[in-house]
Amino acid sequence: MEATTNTNSTTNPVATQKPTGLEDVVRSVRALARTTRNLGELSAEVVERELAMAINISEQLRSDVISAQTLEEARKQSLPSKLRKDVHDTVDLVADVGSVLFLIATRFVENFVDQARPELNTQSVHSVSPVVSRL
Repeated sequence: MEATTNTNSTTNPVATQKPTGLEDVVRSVRALARTTRNLGELSAEVVERELAMAINISEQLRSDVISAQTLEEARKQSLPSKLRKDVHDTVDLVADVGSVLFLIATRFVENFVDQARPELNTQSVHSVSPVVSRL
């Protein structure tokens, strides 16, 4: 019997790739951050669109159930009017804080991944080889 060697036509891509430098890793992180941001924005747009549709349907149902005259009269009442304004103001504040946090987080991530990295001094890494060789 003749010994056969298993020659697989597909080679291990990790074994055949050139070593990756830090800048290649940073580029990949940049691409991942941008893709994640784009996916997040698209998801938020879908949620916003669905929320707007739900609000529109709710307003239509309200118009069908409550007469315009009754709704106007209820909005003129002192306490409900004040509560309505307070709720609107609170929603505006929460939306503003959320928008600012989103902007700050986006700027931080973009600046972090786009920041140029200094080249590594590979000579100093090789001079520490006795400690590294024991690991």
